Amino acid sequence: MADLHVSPQMDAVIHSIYHGMLESPPWQQFLGALSELLDGNFATLLLRPPNIHEKGVVLNSVFYSTDIYHAYNDTYFALDPFVNLPDGDVVTIAEFLSKDEFEQSEYFRSYLQPSNVMHILGADLWGKDGLLARLRVTRPAGVSDFGEAEKSLCKQLLPHLRQAIEIHSRLQESELERGLYADTFGQLAVGVVTLDTHGHVLSSNPVAARLIESSRGVFMRKRCFQLADVREQKAFSALFSEVVTAHHQQMAGCVRAFRLADIAQFQGINLLLRPLPLSDRSGEHSPAVAIFITDPMAPRQAPSDVLIALFGLTPAEARLAIRLVNGLSLDEAAVSLGVSRNTAKSHLSAVFSKTGVTRQTQLIQLILNSVVTLAG
Repeated sequence: MADLHVSPQMDAVIHSIYHGMLESPPWQQFLGALSELLDGNFATLLLRPPNIHEKGVVLNSVFYSTDIYHAYNDTYFALDPFVNLPDGDVVTIAEFLSKDEFEQSEYFRSYLQPSNVMHILGADLWGKDGLLARLRVTRPAGVSDFGEAEKSLCKQLLPHLRQAIEIHSRLQESELERGLYADTFGQLAVGVVTLDTHGHVLSSNPVAARLIESSRGVFMRKRCFQLADVREQKAFSALFSEVVTAHHQQMAGCVRAFRLADIAQFQGINLLLRPLPLSDRSGEHSPAVAIFITDPMAPRQAPSDVLIALFGLTPAEARLAIRLVNGLSLDEAAVSLGVSRNTAKSHLSAVFSKTGVTRQTQLIQLILNSVVTLAG
């Protein structure tokens, strides 16, 4: 049987490739381990090479100098001759350029030589949408160039690195989408809280955090989401148990609503409970229930410039429309804007004409159903 032994050092490097997805910035441990394994002085991973339009994502095993780091991003990327290597091949700069051509290049004389770099080992990884990453390991002058053993070792690591980078890219895309949706809920003044099966809060967005802190009948005790009123808490617990059961039975259509009682001059906030899908690694402390929280008294944010762009309103007309959306009467809006009632009526007439509605209720419905409130 073939020897299947993996050396402890090689095992540690492979582990660092996958662990690097969780680091910030990513792959610092891997680059350091790779540089040490190949007897290099620097190891660099370019996830997004810089170009004339934007800075790149350049990761280094050693932060040698701020000036040198920015110099590559700002200038020397355009002079780098060691680029666009065949997918997955491991080559040295000596195999790519003649010694004279390399050492006489401005890239070497102005950038590499001051950083004590003479030898470079490189590999490019390409995906279906273009360049996935560039990996470079360097050695200083006065030592031997990279040989076949180092190239072979690096070649063995490339499939692991490719897979890790692809997973990292997908995770980043998912995180960007999640952030966009979370921001949209925030613009709509919707609080979102995720709970495990015991009612422990796992996450909450800023809107939910503000409502929990506002003494409006909801609070956290020992990380548990609770209602201040004993009778309301009992009723909420019953609904929560139903939704947890729906979570385990994967009944996505189970939705339960709850309205808290008014407190003084404040209208009661509204809660909507929905089960979350079971994940592959669901356990006691995995997300089980999402609670959406809305405050009937929360003002709607509608930027004037978006109203102007959508409906052709003037700034004065847009300011009036925003106040009407937030529940003010025409007289109250006129006082708020510091204009006469006749001026406010004139503005409202113009708004009706431009939006094609004839009543305030229609105007409010039109604006709330538009993209205006998503702009924040």
